[in-house]
Amino acid sequence: MAADDITALKAEIDRLRKTLARKEKQVERLKIDSLFLKTLYDGINEEIMVMDGGYTVLDVNRVFLSKHGLSREAVVGKKCHQVVNQRDEPCNARGQTCPLERAKTTGKRVEVTHQFKRKDGSTGEIIRLIYPLIFEDMETAQFVEISRDITHYRHLIQKLQASERKFRAILDTASEAILGVDKDNRILVYNTAAQAMFGYPAREAVGKSFDLLFEPQRAGDHRELMDLLKKGVPRRQGKRLALTGIRKDGERFPIEMGISCFETRGVPTYTVIIRDVTVEKQMERKLLQSERLAAVGQTVAHVAHEIKNPLMIIGGFSQQLTRSLSDEKSIQKNEMILAEVERLEKLVRNVGDFTKEYKLVKRPADINGVIRDVLHLMGESPFSDKYTFTHALAGDLGETPCDPDRLRQVFMNLISNAMQAMEKGGAVSITTERRSDSVVIRITDQGTGMGEDQLLHIFEPFYTTRQKGSGLGLAISYKIVQAHGGDITAVSSPGQGTSFVITLPAG
Repeated sequence: MAADDITALKAEIDRLRKTLARKEKQVERLKIDSLFLKTLYDGINEEIMVMDGGYTVLDVNRVFLSKHGLSREAVVGKKCHQVVNQRDEPCNARGQTCPLERAKTTGKRVEVTHQFKRKDGSTGEIIRLIYPLIFEDMETAQFVEISRDITHYRHLIQKLQASERKFRAILDTASEAILGVDKDNRILVYNTAAQAMFGYPAREAVGKSFDLLFEPQRAGDHRELMDLLKKGVPRRQGKRLALTGIRKDGERFPIEMGISCFETRGVPTYTVIIRDVTVEKQMERKLLQSERLAAVGQTVAHVAHEIKNPLMIIGGFSQQLTRSLSDEKSIQKNEMILAEVERLEKLVRNVGDFTKEYKLVKRPADINGVIRDVLHLMGESPFSDKYTFTHALAGDLGETPCDPDRLRQVFMNLISNAMQAMEKGGAVSITTERRSDSVVIRITDQGTGMGEDQLLHIFEPFYTTRQKGSGLGLAISYKIVQAHGGDITAVSSPGQGTSFVITLPAG
């Protein structure tokens, strides 16, 4: 053999040795990988079964054998439906979904859920996952089925769903607004009462800032609230904050808000309970108003009685003096005395109207007709060219048992007040509305409006916000409406005009 041939042979042998060494390393790695996969295969907690396209079981893991109480020899080579369901026909022969058939058709992962009967008669639920394995050097594919008993998880889910339904039922039957707020001031929970209170449906409120729903009444309260929501420092926890809520339509209303905090894995969440205290505030205001009116009424009645007779005497003597006086200046001074006496007598008569018990002459009357008459009269007044009067009167108002003459007095007084509140002119609007058991009349101006302190006193006698006026008009109107068994309130804020709302029993 030539030297060149020997050299080439040696080189080939050396290359083969290196190739064999690499193959041995690859085989060793494959053995390690196979051992690792076998460990996973037998150690995983789910049942694993390998099949061919004809339903024949090629392999199973230990968990499968353990849960079914079978040996490998009793399983391998059998049909999957014979092993799992103890049936000779495939699952789809009885109308049950066969995941293997779907995997063969689609070539993709398939997931199905089956119910099964346990040996003790109870029903369980199992999820089956089929993964197709297609090899280039194999004409037929293999399929790996992984089965997991999800009965326990399903029961947990059902319990959670039942608990959530109970929780939602409690939330939605509560009369107070209940909200969940996260540390970033976002609304997470928003019950039915909150939707009714604020006017926002849940889809418009959940995920939005909590500031959407209220207006801070005092800067200190707002700082403390934000401190609680953002920093988790519950200085006001367990206490109630008095704030002003804002409805979707922009209406502001008084609220009381209680806040509690709980943490989940160190993340704070806040439960906020809100009460609309509009009715309570109105009742407090009415009670205070009634107490003041009662006290003032007694005093006024006594004073009016005491000054009535002296005024008559002063007036009578002044008239006698007028006939005996010849000096022009003295006559003028005496006439001034008579004019002031007449003014005081008129005031005393008005006081009498305020202090007396009204005996109404009730009859079925058309409230809309009374309002039209009043508007016609007011439109004929000397200053009516500065004002416009609009009305939206309900067509279904019907007739209301009332004293129309007394109500005419009330409407004229309120419209006069509205005009005087708009010195440079403006619009006065009157609306009527029929509710289930009442008639509501609303008279609104575009004047300067009033603050909370003024609203507390406007129905008191001699209280007025104008330079001129006795301050008895609203007090008398209040008593007339009360005599009808109704209610009159004022809604106003500085710069926003004023609305007087009269509610009368529909009869």
